[in-house]
Amino acid sequence: MLLELNIENFAIIENMKIEFESGLNVLTGETGSGKSIIIDSLGLVLGQRVNKDIIKKGKDRAFIEAVFSSYDEETKDLLSQYGIDSGDLIVISKEIRDKGPSITRINNRTITSQILSKISSHLIDIFAQHESISLMDNKNQLKLIDDFSGKAQKDLLLKLKDLVQEINSLKDEYQEKTLLEKNKDREMDLLSYQIKEIEDAGLTYYDDEELYDDFNALNNMTDTIIKLSQAKSLINDGYESASAEDILDKIIGNIVDVTKYNKDLKSTEEELEDIRYRLSDIAKDLDRIINSSEVDEEKLQYLKERIDLVNNLKLKYGNNVKKINSFYDEIKERLLFLQNFEDNLQKLLNKIKNLEDQALKLAGEISENRKKTARVLEKKVEEEINKLNIKGAKFKIDISDKDLSLDGIDKIEFLIAPNLGQDLMPMARVASGGEMSRIMLGFKSIIAEKDNIPTLVFDEIDTGISGKTAQIVGNKIKELARDRQVIVISHLPQIVALADTHFAIKKDVVNNSTISTIDKLNYDERVEEVARLIGGMNVSEVAIETAKEMIGD
Repeated sequence: MLLELNIENFAIIENMKIEFESGLNVLTGETGSGKSIIIDSLGLVLGQRVNKDIIKKGKDRAFIEAVFSSYDEETKDLLSQYGIDSGDLIVISKEIRDKGPSITRINNRTITSQILSKISSHLIDIFAQHESISLMDNKNQLKLIDDFSGKAQKDLLLKLKDLVQEINSLKDEYQEKTLLEKNKDREMDLLSYQIKEIEDAGLTYYDDEELYDDFNALNNMTDTIIKLSQAKSLINDGYESASAEDILDKIIGNIVDVTKYNKDLKSTEEELEDIRYRLSDIAKDLDRIINSSEVDEEKLQYLKERIDLVNNLKLKYGNNVKKINSFYDEIKERLLFLQNFEDNLQKLLNKIKNLEDQALKLAGEISENRKKTARVLEKKVEEEINKLNIKGAKFKIDISDKDLSLDGIDKIEFLIAPNLGQDLMPMARVASGGEMSRIMLGFKSIIAEKDNIPTLVFDEIDTGISGKTAQIVGNKIKELARDRQVIVISHLPQIVALADTHFAIKKDVVNNSTISTIDKLNYDERVEEVARLIGGMNVSEVAIETAKEMIGD
């Protein structure tokens, strides 16, 4: 249950701590005192969207914290799944900053809104005034039926959603491909030309770099022969000047003469002799290369043409052979598809048909579950709303067929005849505000019993009711509070008097600023507050006595 709600700098609330009790907790106060602000703050900390305008004027942040206890094993498992410590308490907090994003935490771990929504739905259910309006929406009615149908139904709906999304994707693909039929022949001609052009080229990885190396070598052969011949001449052909070999011979001769007197130069002599022989070998190698080299004009022309061909293909289909080959594989596959266009379209249609059959079978199962749930809900809702003083009311859930969609093949419409003898009509057309509040209370009672949610919150559930009906609604709320914690904002003494714990909210002006405060009332204060609700600001003795009688000892 909800143990504490701490609120700082939220609207007209500066600093408020509310310690809730088990059973029925009732909040009362004058219009504008901040009752609904408390429920709004609770909604925000539990995942509703944040508007930074709610930060109290002059402050740079608002902070809300809700402390829960007594949660079940399923909730503990969910916390563990998201890596959140699960001790005796669940502490959910939201910090709303004027500058910067809002931060939500559970047990000091920062979490997303999606995770928060999954966890908070196990802890508390808030019914605000707008929810009775949402109950009139057919989509929400369908969701309510599915929620009531249980986890197995939700699993089926997830499978159906995946199937229908795949079907829709394949249908889009089919439409896209049928549009190609007009240009199919022209595209096939282009693909055939591209495939032939690449195949005729017979590209290999030689064409990436080695082709250019061979061309450069052959294209510069004349210059190569000249330079090598000059090098060879410098080594061993002395014409106008001495060759390198002649110079080395003279050097070696001088060293040999000296070694007669200096044996240490023997190693130098040997090194020079080795250089002389190596230089001679180099000259022979150069001579062999020169004699075997020639400018092959025919090959050079072939290499030029080959380079032009390869560059042209790279410009069209990819900047290297690997990319050209990859493009070739793609267009060949595309051509094969177009050549078998009719067969491929038929296969696609067959796949769509097969998936649609699966989806329709699954949707049929979902529809049967809804119909079974609808019969149960019809009976339960009729019982509940009759108990809530909508006497003789009839309630029916109309399920009609619609085209297959993500949520199945059913269109849901809640029908009601609030008075005996009336025809069943869509709930949105015939139910008054007071009736809608009671119908929603009936639904909440049924769902709370099924889902075992530990805390229920009702904001202005008593809208549009009074007198005997108010007493009946109060008794129903009190009945709900026997097995769980219930928090109610109310202005009806018939409901307020039934509280196990009563909080009064008021607003004061402090230092030219409006501040909302809250007090937990004792018995005498409760009597005073209920009497005020009965008689207005001028509380009479009769109102006091009536209040005591309503509250009891």
